[in-house]
Amino acid sequence: LLSSKNDQNVIGTTKKIDKRTIAAKRRIMAQSKGTDVVIQLLNQALKAGLTAEYVMFDTWFSNPHQIVQISQRSLNVIAMVKKSSKITYEFEGKRMNVKQIFNACKKRRGRSRYLLSVPVKVGGPAKDGAQIDARIV
Repeated sequence: LLSSKNDQNVIGTTKKIDKRTIAAKRRIMAQSKGTDVVIQLLNQALKAGLTAEYVMFDTWFSNPHQIVQISQRSLNVIAMVKKSSKITYEFEGKRMNVKQIFNACKKRRGRSRYLLSVPVKVGGPAKDGAQIDARIV
């Protein structure tokens, strides 16, 4: 569950509590960004001995940075990607968004354009610059 960092938006009392308690740790986590919390919870699950091959999520968490971070933990990612002009992938040596990638792919006779599977690179020109191979289907 996520909450706001702004004290005016928080419902209920925000009295001072001991930061060593589990309640304080949960409150701090609730006031963090959702994408950061996913990585924290995933790390906790892996540390506790949970085994998995795939992490699956919807568009809310599917940004390239998130996908790279999860892949760096030796987990495969299955996600619905956002159709955003701000999120780009490397396709055939160029940075393109999902719409541009679909437009660049030619329609094949007898096949829908949307039954398409293209290799891309996720990540890249960011702080860490890490890139992984992926496939947009």
